[in-house]
Amino acid sequence: MADSFPELQALLDETAGKAGVPGAAVGIHHGGQDTVLTTGSTSVEGGQAVDENTLFMIGSTTKTFTAALLMTLVEEGTLDLDTPVVDYLPELELADPAARERVTARHLLTHTGGFLGDRDIETGWGDDALAAAVRQFGELPQTFRPGSTFSYSNTGFLLAGHLAEVLTRTPYEDLVRTRILEPLAMNESFFLPWEVLLRPHAVGHTVTDGSPAVSRSLGINRAGNPAGGLWSSARDQLRWARFFLSGDTSGSRPVSDAGRTALIQPQRPAALAFEEVGLSWLRTRHGDTGLVRHGGNVSFLQVSEFVMIPEREFAVTVLTNSGGGGALGTAVLHWATEHIANLAPPAPRQVIDAPASRLADYTGRFETGDLAIDITLSGDVLQAQMVVPEDAGVAAPPPFEIAFVDDDVFARAADTRHRSGRFLRNEHGQVTLVEMGGRTAVRDTRPVV
Repeated sequence: MADSFPELQALLDETAGKAGVPGAAVGIHHGGQDTVLTTGSTSVEGGQAVDENTLFMIGSTTKTFTAALLMTLVEEGTLDLDTPVVDYLPELELADPAARERVTARHLLTHTGGFLGDRDIETGWGDDALAAAVRQFGELPQTFRPGSTFSYSNTGFLLAGHLAEVLTRTPYEDLVRTRILEPLAMNESFFLPWEVLLRPHAVGHTVTDGSPAVSRSLGINRAGNPAGGLWSSARDQLRWARFFLSGDTSGSRPVSDAGRTALIQPQRPAALAFEEVGLSWLRTRHGDTGLVRHGGNVSFLQVSEFVMIPEREFAVTVLTNSGGGGALGTAVLHWATEHIANLAPPAPRQVIDAPASRLADYTGRFETGDLAIDITLSGDVLQAQMVVPEDAGVAAPPPFEIAFVDDDVFARAADTRHRSGRFLRNEHGQVTLVEMGGRTAVRDTRPVV
């Protein structure tokens, strides 16, 4: 359907090539109509052409399905979001006894459980994989008091998915299929590799010097499914968007209108680069216009975006099969919000000069489990670098130069239209935390190596 948006199709083709993205699908809902544009192939090794039904890994957008699943339990009276999880899971172990008694499902769905959020726990592909992973939660450090601090948490959604399993005595994947996917007629969405392999699907790619290469890693394990394991097509993602925008569905509604609204309504402030969080849904603003969004990144192998603008009855999803999908997704979002949703492009923020004598205050390593953020100083230039484990099998994104746009708030120097992060200080004025990518990372007192 390239004739619907020829300029967007040209942008998609050109940017995918430059970013090292072998294949991508873009879905747009606007004016009551769905449109899907595609480019490239599912694999650089003899893949098929991407079409509107090709399955991609949507990564962390899966969290919105987990939240909707829990809402079905709330509406049937099985779950109270504000009851401590331990009341439902008395066998739950957390490192901090006080946190164990306090953490609720609402904390889990708003990334405020406070225990370590980034930890890859490999427990195989059996139906017990999620339960086996949660049995190791006693080893996760408790970084923040439950409810006190937003820090993006994959492990929190593992616990949420396991909670649903225990309350229903049903595997998580079956619950999402029967309670969410089937009612919405989302027939092109699957969790398990043996389901995906039977259908046209994209293969993840690493990108080195702009050249994509097929990854031999899936990038996720079964225990991670509630946090990021769903495969879906652009068509099915548009079905998901239509349901949240208006309640429209090709089948039946998995939750009531009140439940649907509650999922996307702000619950509390979030960490930059977000502004607020609903029940899983992340919220930002474009001027006076609110955006409801998510998106995903499966080990930098498949990267996606998902944005809704309820007041414009607009949604866009971008599905890609390489780490270069981040740049592609950003380009598509900017074009679509400006030219289709008619939002004026954001103006660059004014850069402020931080005193040279203070720059060293920001440097160091800030940790959040399996991920870390290095802030380094070269001359009078601060750089931020996301660090991934050496055994992860994926390359970290490139570092970027920091430009301050407010007190302790920074953007990428190459694009100051959007805030990227914020340094936080303790009562003594010392920088102890940094918010970036939605995570609140804690300074490591050891020197950066």
